[in-house]
Amino acid sequence: MEKSRQLPLTAKDAALSFQHMFAMLGATITVPLLANMSIAMALIAAGIGTIIFYFIAQKKVPVFLGSSFAFLPALIAVVGKEKNIYSAEWQEAVAAVAVSLVLAGLVYVIFAIVIKYVGVQKIKKLFPAIVVGPVVLIIGMILAPKAFQSNIIGAAGDSIALWKEWTTAIVTALTMVLVNAYAKPKSFLKVIPILLGFGVGYVYAFCISFAPGGSLLKYIIQENGVFSHFDFSQAFSVSRIVIFQHLGEEFSFYKGFASSTFGTTLVSAILMIVPLSIVTFMEHLGDINANSTVCGKDFMVDPGLHRTVMGDGIATAVSGLLGGPANTTYGENTAVLAITKNYNPRNIFFAAILAVIFGMFTVFADFLATIPSAVIGGASIILYGMISASGLRTLVDSKVDFNNTKNLIVVSVTLAIGLGMGAMSLVGDVTGNTAYKVMIGDVEISPLAIATVVAILLNLVIPNTKEPSKEEEEAADKAITSLTPSTADIEEEIDADAEAENGEAAPAQDADGAEEK
Repeated sequence: MEKSRQLPLTAKDAALSFQHMFAMLGATITVPLLANMSIAMALIAAGIGTIIFYFIAQKKVPVFLGSSFAFLPALIAVVGKEKNIYSAEWQEAVAAVAVSLVLAGLVYVIFAIVIKYVGVQKIKKLFPAIVVGPVVLIIGMILAPKAFQSNIIGAAGDSIALWKEWTTAIVTALTMVLVNAYAKPKSFLKVIPILLGFGVGYVYAFCISFAPGGSLLKYIIQENGVFSHFDFSQAFSVSRIVIFQHLGEEFSFYKGFASSTFGTTLVSAILMIVPLSIVTFMEHLGDINANSTVCGKDFMVDPGLHRTVMGDGIATAVSGLLGGPANTTYGENTAVLAITKNYNPRNIFFAAILAVIFGMFTVFADFLATIPSAVIGGASIILYGMISASGLRTLVDSKVDFNNTKNLIVVSVTLAIGLGMGAMSLVGDVTGNTAYKVMIGDVEISPLAIATVVAILLNLVIPNTKEPSKEEEEAADKAITSLTPSTADIEEEIDADAEAENGEAAPAQDADGAEEK
């Protein structure tokens, strides 16, 4: 069929592009907020990464790349809230993260080459559900205590009443729960529970900041326990309206390479970050599979899984070089595709351009930076729980047989190591005593990285006492690993549509979103 002529951007395309941009916004800004990284650069990196993916995937795959939650435990451990942004310590930490993300992206590139010449099944056998499921569960469980310790309990200083922190977190979390529970299945509200939670939590925090007991917002000033005045200079500056005014600050992390302790920080960051590319690789497979089902095309064949994996990896490496967090495919945007039935990849491309533009307006990023810690903590309770539940769901959907000794041992040992050592590491963070951490010299070895390596080795070494049934193998192939909260609803809609159409695939579309005749 002759390829149809590309039409100019229409009002409908623009509206859909904004929809995609706002669908990814809540989760994408949450990662830099929690990891103490630049929000502006995270948005720019997500947009540029998506544009890179768009072209590497031959403009055929409608996927948006946003900030990855899989790398969040490592980013928090390396950068952390205790370092002032743009300080020498922060520069060293972000420089180490940048190098580590480039190496993680290189792992993706290696996977892409192997897929091209060997096939994806060879790699999937190394990382079955008994490896990926427990690791994803551990990610959420390691992060969950930190939501309370860093963003709710630990965030309340002497000047802020605890009831303000707790009620703000509860209002935020409750909003997300209610939206997820009661929004119509095909409603756009179902795609943006994080954004709505942030919005409602922020408004609540704004209102109670006028009440006695301290202000949750830095620009609302209290004196002697009562409201005094607004001071917007605490949050905004005329020197930070667009990113070009302070580009030197945003890229100041490159000065971190000159630090005398950079080598130690780098080794620790690499050991924490690079092994997690295995988890995000499996997440990528699930998201591309879901995207293919929604769009009625097999993107694993055309343009090919090796291209999508390559695009994801290069996007992550570029994000690291820009000072942003790792990128990953987003289920939220796949949900928008399912809701709107418009699968035009150009809409994702324009959404990526919007993300870059919003990121360039630093005043927007600075406003997002005023989101109170308690709001972030409330959202984190839900998000981290969903991540752990996703790990459990991977095991359930893959129909893992726990009567098989190998499966039982791999899962149980992985969980014991990851959760046990993770709890000890948190004690070390709270007490400041490194005796509770796994250290090689001055380098901390991440409990998550150790658990991941142990899971892979046990899976390779322990023989199967019971061969999986055909049903179990099919379930493992169809199981989707995702660390974003929207995927479950996507699949329910896919299943419902498939039943309604008697199993017929959605009509294929050309590059402009029009049905092929």
